[in-house]
Amino acid sequence: VEGDGCHRVAREHRKTLVGRVMSASSPNGKFKAGAQAIVKAGGVLLKIEVHGKNMFYFFGRKGGAATVVVHVHFGMAGQFAVYKGEEPETTPNTRLRLATADKGPTMVAHLSAMIVVHGTTAQLYEPIVAKLGSDPLREDAVAERAVKSCAVAKKPIGVMLMDQAVFCGVGNIYRAETLYEAGIHPNQPANTLTNKDVLHLWSVVVKQMQAGFKTGSIWGKKKGPECYGLTTSACGGKVKSWNMSGRTVYACDKRQKLEVGRKPTVPTVQVKSGTAHLGKMVPAVKAEQKKRKSGEGLAVQHVALKDDATLAAAKGAAVRKRPASRSPAAKRQRKAP
Repeated sequence: VEGDGCHRVAREHRKTLVGRVMSASSPNGKFKAGAQAIVKAGGVLLKIEVHGKNMFYFFGRKGGAATVVVHVHFGMAGQFAVYKGEEPETTPNTRLRLATADKGPTMVAHLSAMIVVHGTTAQLYEPIVAKLGSDPLREDAVAERAVKSCAVAKKPIGVMLMDQAVFCGVGNIYRAETLYEAGIHPNQPANTLTNKDVLHLWSVVVKQMQAGFKTGSIWGKKKGPECYGLTTSACGGKVKSWNMSGRTVYACDKRQKLEVGRKPTVPTVQVKSGTAHLGKMVPAVKAEQKKRKSGEGLAVQHVALKDDATLAAAKGAAVRKRPASRSPAAKRQRKAP
């Protein structure tokens, strides 16, 4: 789950859950102390903050300051579902169950994620955020930290782009797609790129992640990847792949040339960052339906935002995949000599 997926979850939960009083429990027992801390704090979800792939849910009493912060990192396949209708059963991976406990509409949330821990603003939230780079989708995002980090780094730009202390929220798919669009080879040493190169790459990251946020697809309005996972890129070049820091990286031999000390060939494009500029967001169920129609598996780019509509669509898709059962008459006819 890359940064735009986390921002989609936060956008929806700010509408439905912030300000509500919650009861909390841990169905699989792995977040029991955290659930108890939420209830003891007062159970009101006061606000949600997102920094890249890291989500923070602040709980306290109405009108007061947050005394408990829950840090969520989805990992490869976590999800956060809010149900307004019939609540499905929890799974062995459900670490936290939240249920509204006030006079508003009844809602239940199920959270499964790689990391779910709790603490305070000073002990948990602030130290984590201090280590992270600027998030291209936050309203307060600035490219300065990325530019300065790349200027002194001998590491390949492909490594820097996945470093959450530099480009916060970028994952493996966005690495491949943004470097392809920017025309930069993943092995290009970061300190051989000019400030203009890095600023242009930043603007490409912002543009692609904004599109991912709005559409619910990491491809944005494109039909699919232009480089990631392909053998031939969108421009017709041969795509090569290799291991970089434990993940597969991709590059087009036609568009992305490894050139030490090369000069920038594309002018910098200034693009506004931040959730305040993102506009409307396609519902999760429409994003998933588009993926199913295209034949793309839901695991290719995991969708963390779930709700009643996605649950119903998943059940419908499962029914359609089941092989049609033969009628008794058909079975008898098949057995006949």
